[in-house]
Order: sequence, then C-alpha cells, then structure tokens
Amino acid sequence: MKRINLLPPEQRVKASRERGLLWAILILVAIVVALGLVYVWQNGQVNDKQAELDGLNAEIAVVQAQALALAPYAEIQTTRTAMTETAKGIYDSRVSWATILQEVSLVIPENVRLLTLTGTVPAAMLPGPATPPVAAGVAAVTPDVTFAGTSYTHKDVAEFMTRLGLIPQLSNVQLASSTGAAATGTTGTTPTVTFTVTATLRPYLTPPPATVIQGVGQ
Repeated sequence: MKRINLLPPEQRVKASRERGLLWAILILVAIVVALGLVYVWQNGQVNDKQAELDGLNAEIAVVQAQALALAPYAEIQTTRTAMTETAKGIYDSRVSWATILQEVSLVIPENVRLLTLTGTVPAAMLPGPATPPVAAGVAAVTPDVTFAGTSYTHKDVAEFMTRLGLIPQLSNVQLASSTGAAATGTTGTTPTVTFTVTATLRPYLTPPPATVIQGVGQ
C-alpha cells in the first residue's frame, strides 16, 4: 500500500528542519566527544612526559649532589698528579754522581792517582724556582767538579784530561794547576807531579721542574 503523508506542507518542512537540527546536534555531540577523548589522551601524554621530566630532574639533582661531594677528591687527585709529575721531573733531572764516579773509574789512567774529588750541583741545575739566565761574559764559569791527584808525568795528566772529556756528563775540562818534576820512570818510583783538574757539569736540555706546585693549599 502506498504511504500517504497527511501532514500539512508547513508541518512537513518543520519536521524536516527538526530532523536536520537533530542530526546537526548529534554530529556536534560526536565531535565534542571526539575532542574530549583527544584531550584526555593528550593530557595523559603530557602527564607521562611531565613525570618523565620530573624523574630526569631528580636524577640530575642526585648526580649534581654526588659531583659536589666528590669535588674535594677531584682536587686532591689533581694535586696528586701534579706532585707525581714534579717528583718524576726532579728524579729525571738529578745529577747521578754514582754514574759519574763509575765512569771516572773507567777512564782514569793507570799512572794517575786521585787524592780528592769534590763536586757541587750548580743552582741552575737544582729543582726550584726558575733562575734568570746569566748573560754571556757577565759571570765567569765556576767549576762544578774538581779532581786533585798525582801522576808520574805531565803527559799522564794530559791523558787523564782527554779521557775526562769522554764522559757525557762533564764539559769544559781544564787544568787548574800541575806542579812537580816528571819522574824518569814508573817502576819503583813515587809520583812527583801534583795536579788539579776542574770540569763543569753539562747543563740539562730541559730545565728542572719547579718544586712549588700551583694550586696546592688554595
């Protein structure tokens, strides 16, 4: 059977308008609900990120507190390292008198007898505050090592000086004095030549370190 709409035309228009309004309201409600769900989801994401940020800030605060507590130990370690390097530099720049004496015993001629051997380390080779360089010709070179002894001839003294020049630690070997008459032979006779020979210690290529460590006790 064919359906017949018995509503007047104005009522039909009104009903159609109401149905359109209802659909619009439903769509609007759906949009609002969707926006609400998106807001809730985004708000949850923000809360999670904020909680993560708070956790990271707490960890950073803990690490900063630990670093602050360990700062004195870091300073001690820095001072210890500086002291170790200074001690190593002092050890490396020391004058090895044992080595020098051993080398002298190897080069001394058979006919030479040493009576005394004195040695001093110049101030420029001692660890400590840096000393200003001395201009050339201002001060005379002072001997650091002095050999005093006897021999049979002046030739023996010259040979001894030549051999001293072979020792790496010594330089500027000079004859300070040589007195007495040369003996005619070396068998059954007493050495009659008395001599004094001086030498200087060869300076270091690198100056000794300073014994004052910067930052200690500050």
